[in-house]
This record gives sequence, C-alpha cells and structure tokens, in this order.
Amino acid sequence: MTKPSNRFGIWITATRPFAYSASVSAVLLGAALAYYEGYPPQWVRFFLTLTGVLAFHTAANLLNDRVDFDRGVDRDVQPTSGAVVRGWLTPDQAARAAAGILMFGIGIGLVLTRMAGLPILFLGLAGTLLVLFYTRAGFCLKYAALGDPTVFVAFGVLPVLGTYFVQAGRFGIRPFLWTLPLVSYTVGILHANNWRDRESDPECGCRTLASVLGDRRSAVYYRLLVLGPFVLVLLYFLLGRTTFPSLRSPVTVLAVLSVLPSALKRARIDRLSDPDSFLMLDGLTARMQLLFGLLLSLAFFLGRYVG
Repeated sequence: MTKPSNRFGIWITATRPFAYSASVSAVLLGAALAYYEGYPPQWVRFFLTLTGVLAFHTAANLLNDRVDFDRGVDRDVQPTSGAVVRGWLTPDQAARAAAGILMFGIGIGLVLTRMAGLPILFLGLAGTLLVLFYTRAGFCLKYAALGDPTVFVAFGVLPVLGTYFVQAGRFGIRPFLWTLPLVSYTVGILHANNWRDRESDPECGCRTLASVLGDRRSAVYYRLLVLGPFVLVLLYFLLGRTTFPSLRSPVTVLAVLSVLPSALKRARIDRLSDPDSFLMLDGLTARMQLLFGLLLSLAFFLGRYVG
C-alpha cells in the first residue's frame, strides 16, 4: 500500500475500518432482536449507541497499534497493518487520538445512561476497562493469552446486550444466546491475526492463544470459530420450535446458511500452500462476519412479519 496523499487517508489506515464489521454487526443485532420482540425502534438511541461503540473500537485499535509498536511486537508491515507500523503516524499521535476518541465515547455513554438508565453506565465502564487493559504498558490482557475472551465480551456481549437494553429497557436471554454465533466471528478476526503472528509474538513477550495452541490446533480453533456459528443457528432454531417455544426464532434466520460455502472456503486456507490468503485471513474473516451479521440482523427485523 502506498502512502495516502492526505491526512484523511492516513487516519483511515490508522483506524482500520475493515474491522468495524464486529461493532456494526453487534449493534445491529441488538436492535434487531428488540424490534423482533415488539419494541418500537428508538432511532436517536440507536445512532448514539452505534457512534459510541465505534468510538470505543477505534480507540482500542489505535492503542493496540501504539503499544504493539512500542513493545516491538508489530514492526513488519502486513496487508492489514495500521499507520504506526508503516511510519505514517508516530506512537504518540496514535495515543493522543485514542485518548480523545475514548473520551468522546465515554461522553456518548453518559448521554445514553441519562436516556436509558443506570445499567448502561456499568456496561460502559466495563467496556472502558477492557479497552484500557486489553493492551497497555505492563500487564495487559492481550499479552497474557486473554485477548480472545476479552474481545468476546468487549466487542460481542457488551454491545449486543447494551443496544438491546437501550431499545427495550430490559435485558433478556434471547440477545445473549444470539450473541454467541456472531461474536464467534469477532474472535475469529482476532485469532486470524494472532495465528499469522504466532511465531513472532512470543519473541517480544506477547503470549496469545494462537501461540499457546501452535499451528495445528490454531487451525482447528479457527475452523470452530467460523463454522460453529452455523451449528448454533440450527440448534437455536430447532430448540425454539420444540423444547423452548418462548425462544422461538423466525425461519428467516436460516438465511445465514448462505454464508456457509464462504466459511468452508476460509476454513480450508492453509498457511503453507496459500500464504497470500493466509496473510489476509483477518480481513477476509471480517468481511464474512459483516455478511453473517447483516443477514442475521435482517432476519430478525423481517421475522416480525414473516412466519
């Protein structure tokens, strides 16, 4: 990638919007589930929620780039690298931008707390702590092989449940269950990145789950992350129509099965025989997650009228 000719292009590279699929999909799913259950859409709250979640995601990306660069973990340019490792921004510039964006996100969280209730404050506080402790100087969750569960909570459970609460005014079991297939892809994006760097990360003190598992088990884990969601969708659909009718899901959720051929293709990517695709696996997984998330959200929006 050549250096952009303007600052806007540099900051686009720095924030890595290809990974926003995780945040956008989570917010859409939370809103769709509330709508499916009969709650009228609260559009101002929806857009505030989406803006706030994207702010937290952007701050996390910038902080991650800065700390990884400082620790020597991220020094080789990859197709999906940010602007710090490319030398387009200094680590301090990334840190200052992250701090400003994080404060902006916290401000939106306070507005939503006033609109929707105190639980949003606690969800936002949990998200802030996870962003700050995911990657930082000294002890951090990413370097202690806790990155996967952190991303599972911060970019899956919290935004889906938070969006649902903002729309519905309560929590529920359905949004938690349907978070699992979606956030599995979110973790898959992270694991694809860590799997690619599993040999170089430990040399710089970064212990990821991929480095613990090794190459063969990392491949198995990735396949579980991208293929497991289809098993969960079928399981939820069948249980809702047999054992747990209160959790019945619309027939439209089966539309996500159209993503299965793409998931099977990604699951067969081999590090040795197809190195170019392997280097891009995190970006490819993000695209697949965006499609899966959009179809799942649309399924619940339409499910209020179909079946």
